Amino acid sequence: MNPDLDKQPSRNRWPHPGDNPLVRARKIAQMYRARLRALNPDACNEADATAQQFGETWVVPKVVTAEDDDLLDPADAADFLCTSTANIRRLRLAGRLNGHDTGGGWKYRVGDLRNLQNGRPRQQQQEQTEQTANR
Repeated sequence: MNPDLDKQPSRNRWPHPGDNPLVRARKIAQMYRARLRALNPDACNEADATAQQFGETWVVPKVVTAEDDDLLDPADAADFLCTSTANIRRLRLAGRLNGHDTGGGWKYRVGDLRNLQNGRPRQQQQEQTEQTANR
Protein backbone atom coordinates (compact mmCIF):
# COMPACT_ATOMS: atom_id res chain seq x y z
CA MET A 1 0.00 0.00 0.00
CA ASN A 2 2.93 2.33 0.62
CA PRO A 3 5.40 2.11 -2.29
CA ASP A 4 8.31 3.36 -0.17
CA LEU A 5 7.75 0.74 2.52
CA ASP A 6 7.07 -2.01 -0.02
CA LYS A 7 10.59 -1.54 -1.45
CA GLN A 8 12.35 -2.17 1.86
CA PRO A 9 14.18 -5.50 1.88
CA SER A 10 13.09 -6.44 5.42
CA ARG A 11 9.49 -5.32 5.12
CA ASN A 12 8.19 -8.49 6.75
CA ARG A 13 10.44 -8.15 9.80
CA TRP A 14 10.06 -5.81 12.72
CA PRO A 15 12.94 -3.29 12.44
CA HIS A 16 13.72 -3.34 16.19
CA PRO A 17 14.41 -6.98 17.17
CA GLY A 18 14.77 -6.24 20.91
CA ASP A 19 11.25 -4.88 21.27
CA ASN A 20 8.80 -6.94 23.24
CA PRO A 21 5.14 -7.21 22.13
CA LEU A 22 4.05 -4.34 24.41
CA VAL A 23 6.68 -1.97 23.02
CA ARG A 24 5.80 -3.01 19.47
CA ALA A 25 2.12 -2.35 20.10
CA ARG A 26 2.89 1.07 21.55
CA LYS A 27 5.05 2.02 18.57
CA ILE A 28 2.27 0.96 16.19
CA ALA A 29 -0.26 2.94 18.25
CA GLN A 30 2.03 6.00 18.11
CA MET A 31 2.22 5.64 14.33
CA TYR A 32 -1.58 5.62 14.07
CA ARG A 33 -1.82 8.55 16.50
CA ALA A 34 0.60 10.62 14.44
CA ARG A 35 -1.42 9.93 11.29
CA LEU A 36 -4.69 10.82 13.03
CA ARG A 37 -3.13 14.03 14.41
CA ALA A 38 -2.09 15.01 10.86
CA LEU A 39 -5.52 14.30 9.38
CA ASN A 40 -7.85 15.39 12.19
CA PRO A 41 -6.32 17.12 15.25
CA ASP A 42 -9.71 17.44 17.00
CA ALA A 43 -10.40 13.71 16.75
CA CYS A 44 -6.86 13.02 17.99
CA ASN A 45 -7.40 15.30 21.00
CA GLU A 46 -10.63 13.46 21.83
CA ALA A 47 -8.91 10.07 21.57
CA ASP A 48 -6.02 11.33 23.73
CA ALA A 49 -8.44 12.56 26.40
CA THR A 50 -10.24 9.21 26.46
CA ALA A 51 -6.99 7.27 26.77
CA GLN A 52 -5.80 9.54 29.58
CA GLN A 53 -9.11 9.11 31.44
CA PHE A 54 -8.30 5.39 31.55
CA GLY A 55 -4.81 6.14 32.89
CA GLU A 56 -2.96 5.50 29.63
CA THR A 57 -0.78 8.61 29.79
CA TRP A 58 1.91 7.07 27.55
CA VAL A 59 -0.30 7.75 24.52
CA VAL A 60 0.50 11.48 24.44
CA PRO A 61 4.19 12.14 23.79
CA LYS A 62 5.87 14.47 26.25
CA VAL A 63 9.08 16.43 26.02
CA VAL A 64 11.67 15.39 28.58
CA THR A 65 14.82 17.42 29.01
CA ALA A 66 17.96 15.51 29.95
CA GLU A 67 21.64 16.35 29.77
CA ASP A 68 24.10 13.87 28.25
CA ASP A 69 25.74 13.19 31.64
CA ASP A 70 22.44 12.45 33.43
CA LEU A 71 22.10 8.84 34.57
CA LEU A 72 18.86 6.91 34.04
CA ASP A 73 17.71 3.74 35.74
CA PRO A 74 16.88 0.78 33.47
CA ALA A 75 13.14 1.61 33.26
CA ASP A 76 13.80 5.22 32.23
CA ALA A 77 16.53 4.12 29.82
CA ALA A 78 14.05 1.66 28.25
CA ASP A 79 11.47 4.44 27.93
CA PHE A 80 14.11 6.70 26.37
CA LEU A 81 14.88 4.09 23.70
CA CYS A 82 11.27 2.86 23.40
CA THR A 83 12.28 -0.67 24.26
CA SER A 84 12.12 -3.08 27.19
CA THR A 85 14.30 -3.18 30.30
CA ALA A 86 15.31 -6.70 29.26
CA ASN A 87 16.64 -5.31 25.97
CA ILE A 88 18.58 -2.59 27.84
CA ARG A 89 20.25 -5.36 29.85
CA ARG A 90 20.95 -7.38 26.67
CA LEU A 91 22.51 -4.32 25.02
CA ARG A 92 24.76 -3.79 28.05
CA LEU A 93 25.78 -7.46 28.24
CA ALA A 94 26.49 -7.50 24.49
CA GLY A 95 28.79 -4.50 24.91
CA ARG A 96 26.62 -2.20 22.82
CA LEU A 97 25.63 0.06 25.74
CA ASN A 98 27.83 1.33 28.55
CA GLY A 99 26.33 0.78 31.98
CA HIS A 100 27.39 2.25 35.30
CA ASP A 101 27.10 0.03 38.38
CA THR A 102 26.18 2.49 41.12
CA GLY A 103 26.07 -0.12 43.87
CA GLY A 104 22.30 0.22 43.96
CA GLY A 105 21.79 -1.02 40.43
CA TRP A 106 22.75 -0.19 36.89
CA LYS A 107 22.42 3.32 35.47
CA TYR A 108 22.78 4.46 31.89
CA ARG A 109 24.18 7.78 30.70
CA VAL A 110 21.79 9.75 28.47
CA GLY A 111 24.63 10.55 26.05
CA ASP A 112 25.34 6.83 25.61
CA LEU A 113 21.64 6.17 24.99
CA ARG A 114 21.55 8.95 22.38
CA ASN A 115 24.63 7.54 20.66
CA LEU A 116 23.08 4.09 20.55
CA GLN A 117 19.84 5.57 19.23
CA ASN A 118 21.78 7.37 16.49
CA GLY A 119 23.67 4.22 15.49
CA ARG A 120 27.11 5.31 16.65
CA PRO A 121 29.48 2.47 17.57
CA ARG A 122 30.43 2.03 21.25
CA GLN A 123 34.09 2.85 20.56
CA GLN A 124 33.02 6.24 19.21
CA GLN A 125 30.87 6.70 22.31
CA GLN A 126 33.84 6.01 24.58
CA GLU A 127 36.07 8.45 22.68
CA GLN A 128 33.36 11.10 22.88
CA THR A 129 32.96 10.51 26.64
CA GLU A 130 36.72 10.79 27.18
CA GLN A 131 36.84 14.05 25.18
CA THR A 132 34.02 15.48 27.28
CA ALA A 133 35.77 14.41 30.51
CA ASN A 134 39.04 16.07 29.43
CA ARG A 135 37.44 19.46 28.87
